[in-house]
Amino acid sequence: ISQKGRKMDGYDKIMHHAGKYIFPGIFTIAGLTMLILGLTVNKDTGVQQTPEFVYAGLALFLMGILMVLHVLGIFKRKSRFILIPVLISVCIWFGYMNYASIHARIELEEEYLLYNKYVKQSLIDIRDVQVAFKKTYQRYSDNIGELENFLKTGSVSYVSAKCDNRLIPDERMNMEQAALLGIDPNTDEGNREMEKIDEDEATILGLITRDTVQIPAVDYIFNGYKICDCNVDGKEYEVRVPPMHTAEKRHFPFELEKIWTKRSKEGQFIVQATDIGDSSHPKPVFKVYDPKPFDPFMRRDTLVVGNLTKHHTEGNWKD
Repeated sequence: ISQKGRKMDGYDKIMHHAGKYIFPGIFTIAGLTMLILGLTVNKDTGVQQTPEFVYAGLALFLMGILMVLHVLGIFKRKSRFILIPVLISVCIWFGYMNYASIHARIELEEEYLLYNKYVKQSLIDIRDVQVAFKKTYQRYSDNIGELENFLKTGSVSYVSAKCDNRLIPDERMNMEQAALLGIDPNTDEGNREMEKIDEDEATILGLITRDTVQIPAVDYIFNGYKICDCNVDGKEYEVRVPPMHTAEKRHFPFELEKIWTKRSKEGQFIVQATDIGDSSHPKPVFKVYDPKPFDPFMRRDTLVVGNLTKHHTEGNWKD
């Protein structure tokens, strides 16, 4: 036999022996990788793999070790035919359980996102009721019954130009106008007041029209309100007050009976209000939140709108 033929025989033997360890090695490395991943907590999300994932990795790792021992001739034939099929079955079972667990987590995540979406909309609705209530009564309320009665029977004052398109003159007040307003042009203060005409002065002088309209609270906040029809220079149009938030941006239609309760879960929101100012400088504040938030992942990010320590009417979420 030639030297080249002996070299080829040696190479074939090495490859033959190495080939026996390919699949055992794949199973062992794959199982070990799954174990490491399964026991590691993600730093960004704080999420760890399910126990089923870890058990499947352990079964795969043990199966790889048994296959290596078989190749080395340590295991008997009967043991091989019993243990390896059992471990394969166990691996398949835990693989299925892991899939089912992941699917269940996805469904729970979807439920959590839906809950958040509904709660945000409800908190915004209650916030808008509080803002409109304060516009009328100069305070917030911690009484749901009072707020609901305001929605049903209350109103909000709204100053409208109606069909008057005239603008406030951007010029100095003349002597006749000053006299009508009781301003003394011979004083420094009177001269300063004559420099510019404000909206109230322009209304008194008849330069513009401003009427105070009482709009039902529920329309001012949620539905919008038609003030009047206009026909100016042959052009017909409506004067309307839009709702505080348009219907297109809502996640669900407004329903008065459900505004205080959670949509996808049982329970009612907590409404708090107080004044952190004093008698000379009142500073009304409010806070609304879910006392029993749905938090299956323990993220502890309870949704809140308002603040009882400072004047703040926004929610504590970013979007």
